[in-house]
Amino acid sequence: MALIDRQDVERLFRGLVQVLAERDPARLTGTVQVAELYQQLVPYRVYRTQLGFDSNLDYEAAVLGLLAGVGGYATLEPAEAQASLAAEAASAHPDSASFREFAGARVRLDPARVRAVLGAAASYAPEPDPEPVAVPEPAKPDLAGPAFRLETAAAAAPIPTAAATPPPVTGACVQCGRGLPADRTVVFCPFCGRPVGTLTCVRCGDDLDSEWRFCPRCGATVRR
Repeated sequence: MALIDRQDVERLFRGLVQVLAERDPARLTGTVQVAELYQQLVPYRVYRTQLGFDSNLDYEAAVLGLLAGVGGYATLEPAEAQASLAAEAASAHPDSASFREFAGARVRLDPARVRAVLGAAASYAPEPDPEPVAVPEPAKPDLAGPAFRLETAAAAAPIPTAAATPPPVTGACVQCGRGLPADRTVVFCPFCGRPVGTLTCVRCGDDLDSEWRFCPRCGATVRR
């Protein structure tokens, strides 16, 4: 167990507590995933200088010690995972990266040591909701004023509407090439049932250019 330095384990624990306190204090009383610990919360490449690790080997040894229960800073769930890492940490030549085999296990930090890092139990409690801010009531409109009369007149004016039906489409259907009736408004081809205004993909419905052979969105062959 000479490879694992308890001071390194303590520095890693303190760094982890401080990161969680800044990002999501409520998680200090829950669990974090092993993979999340060394990949996202206190990764070596980001925190090696801040945590004082000279090499990745020293960092991995500290992670192994933390998960193995060295110093009682954390427990690993399931217990079998911590027992396995504890045995590895106690071996003559421990594999410092063996904790990666338990990437899905959960780490629970010791509450008393968390309080010791942060100074008080209340330090990592969620902040209370801020006091509500009084919003002044909007001023009542002057129903007799000229501005109100102008707005009322504008609201009462009839709103022009667009034509209910599109202009008639003549020629051939861009989908199947069949001739379209010229004596009526045609929105859908009476032969293939597809919209006549634009060429669309039969698989995903995306608009197509008339010269394309394949749909640029889903790769389907353009049917004509």
